[in-house]
Amino acid sequence: MTNMDQSKNLRSKKNKNAARKVVLRRNPDRSKSSILASAIECFAERGFFGTGINEICERAKISKRMIYHYFKNKEGLYCAVHREIWQGIILEFAKRFNSLDELKEKNPDIKKILLDAVDTFHQSMATHPIFIRLLLWDGLEGGMASKSLWTEVRGPLYHQFEWLLSLGQKSGLIPRKLIPGHLIISLIGAVSFYFSHANTLEEDVFKDPLGLKAIAKRREQILLLFKRILGESCL
Repeated sequence: MTNMDQSKNLRSKKNKNAARKVVLRRNPDRSKSSILASAIECFAERGFFGTGINEICERAKISKRMIYHYFKNKEGLYCAVHREIWQGIILEFAKRFNSLDELKEKNPDIKKILLDAVDTFHQSMATHPIFIRLLLWDGLEGGMASKSLWTEVRGPLYHQFEWLLSLGQKSGLIPRKLIPGHLIISLIGAVSFYFSHANTLEEDVFKDPLGLKAIAKRREQILLLFKRILGESCL
């Protein structure tokens, strides 16, 4: 190979490297989104301990270096996945409700707000089945992501529910013996169990439990249950 050929090859490599850098600078959000989307699928399928970084890289068609660049390590990526899913759920609540401060100022219809909150949660679980898989895996593996997101994400949402339930108790809608925290857990369990165990319910109780009609019926039953808690007759 002549010196001229070597020089051309060197310039070609430099141009390609420069082009790659430009692409990375221009599309950081696209790269990050691609990693998150692939990681969500992998972690939902096999949890944190059952998923390898290489598997996520292959699915995202991206280098391992980019994962470390954006998320530092596997733990950082795992928590980012859960944050992404939780923020999607919170956004759905934000579309339906005013801020907590506005609610405090407006003397709101607590009964309607509570039923809307229950309905929104059920609809969120129905449309985000992957969210439930991630929660189940995280709980089984020690709750690393859920614990890390308490202050930033989960806690504020929990405290809004708790505040609404306490208002319900002050107004006489909800029996005072029902502890708000336990009531929230009962609601989460009643909603999430149906979707997390739908495959087993198909054989035992329901036909096509994840079909639109079955989900609509389950939504109706959850709302009837909570209306009863709020003292409304369901006869």
